[in-house]
Amino acid sequence: MKVVDMFGCGLPVCAASFSCIEELVKVNRNGLLFSTSSELADELMMLFKGFPEECDTLKSLNGGALSTGSSSKWSTEWETNALPLVKQVIG
Repeated sequence: MKVVDMFGCGLPVCAASFSCIEELVKVNRNGLLFSTSSELADELMMLFKGFPEECDTLKSLNGGALSTGSSSKWSTEWETNALPLVKQVIG
């Protein structure tokens, strides 16, 4: 799944840090970046600390991902745009 697709679904991103990724992933706003596997492990542990009730960091990043992505939810976009076309093609 691509970063932009994830944001459109409100899913924060943990991405490998490479040139230009910071144009999409804003650290501590809509995702996190890592350079090593241990950094990724630390980030995942932080994100799921207190799961499922007390995931404050994950909830915050989720909000940032939603605001970065589409203004509407994926299901709304599907029902409004894609589904009518699929129904038209299928008949």
